[in-house]
Amino acid sequence: MMKTRSPFAGSLIAALILTGAAGYAVAEDISATGKPEPQVQPMPPVVTIPDAVKPLPAKPAASAAKEKPKNPDVETKGPLTEVRQQEQDQLFTDLRKAATPEKSHAIASRLRQNFVRTGSDSLDLMLRWAETALNQSRDAEAQDYISEVMAKRPDNATVWQLRARLHLRRNELAPALSDIRQAMILEPRNFDVLINYATLLRETGNSRGALRLYHQALSVYPMMKEAQDEMLKLTEADSDTAL
Repeated sequence: MMKTRSPFAGSLIAALILTGAAGYAVAEDISATGKPEPQVQPMPPVVTIPDAVKPLPAKPAASAAKEKPKNPDVETKGPLTEVRQQEQDQLFTDLRKAATPEKSHAIASRLRQNFVRTGSDSLDLMLRWAETALNQSRDAEAQDYISEVMAKRPDNATVWQLRARLHLRRNELAPALSDIRQAMILEPRNFDVLINYATLLRETGNSRGALRLYHQALSVYPMMKEAQDEMLKLTEADSDTAL
């Protein structure tokens, strides 16, 4: 006669099938006591806490995007322009009030230095080299310097004036007139530009226009001997023509 398995034995077999050796251990506990014994969890390892915990270094704040450095060679606005304008205004006032030719000549020299300023020492130097090269008939060298300054500071009247002189050396009258006119627009009180423009007009037969420019130059620089002499010549020539 076959023995009938008890329900408890069936549960023990099921536990062994499902959990293997671990299930067998639990099954033995169940069979012995009828209740599963709680499993004891191992103690975590002892962690030694240091007396002073150094704080983690703070992450550096994201630096603001740096502005691209400005190139002084192409600076067209800013404090330099304002300071230069103030200096010019004061010098022109002193020039009109100068009591002697010597004093007016000294002020005019300071103004000429002011006219050359571009905001860049290297470009200022190129302008001086260009003028020296023109005076020594080294036209190709002057052209290089003039082109370099013109590309970076087209708002400087002196470079236009020098290029006008270069055109004249090459008998290019129309470009010379165009350049000297642009120089006068940029620096309407530049007495050297006014004189050069008047000379060009006189050579083209426009004596009236030349006379007007000489008069304008003298209103800025009353003791400018060159303007006085040229204006006198034109006045005398007009008087002879009228006779």
